[in-house]
Amino acid sequence: MSREILQEEAVTDRIVSSVSALVQQIDVEPTTAHATFRASAHLNDGVLSNISIRNFNVVSDEPPVLGGTDKGPNPVELILGAFGACQEIVIAAYAAVLGIKIDSVNVDVRGNLDLRGFLNISPVRPGFSDIVYTTTIKTSETDKEKLDQLVYFALNRCPVLDILQNPVPVKGTFEFIH
Repeated sequence: MSREILQEEAVTDRIVSSVSALVQQIDVEPTTAHATFRASAHLNDGVLSNISIRNFNVVSDEPPVLGGTDKGPNPVELILGAFGACQEIVIAAYAAVLGIKIDSVNVDVRGNLDLRGFLNISPVRPGFSDIVYTTTIKTSETDKEKLDQLVYFALNRCPVLDILQNPVPVKGTFEFIH
């Protein structure tokens, strides 16, 4: 057996083992299903933002046309990237559970935004008017029922897709420090 095949099997086993252990843990103690994710953003220079998520640091910036220095993706690009990554993760996890060998997954995402809303030029919404994506899955699997299940899970179990498609209550406060 080649080293590459052994690595693929190890990755699949790790995913199945992790997901199975989490499901068992939640079955035993349902309160462990509730998770809180956190991020903190700090404006650094102009419109350059340093974002801390767990032990990771991510930079977000705007292109020069929007006053930035182009040192990282802007926030709406991060959302598109988060959606693409979430789709790939859901597909990889459910493919492993369903016994579908995946050679590759690529999600190409495009969001259309009318800058007049952000720039307060017109009363159009400042966010995306629509998001369009194409998911390409390379697999040798031919069982249509399994592939249909995989698509179902990608469309119905992706947290970021759910967040984008369904209103999420958002509340917050502003504090001014002098």
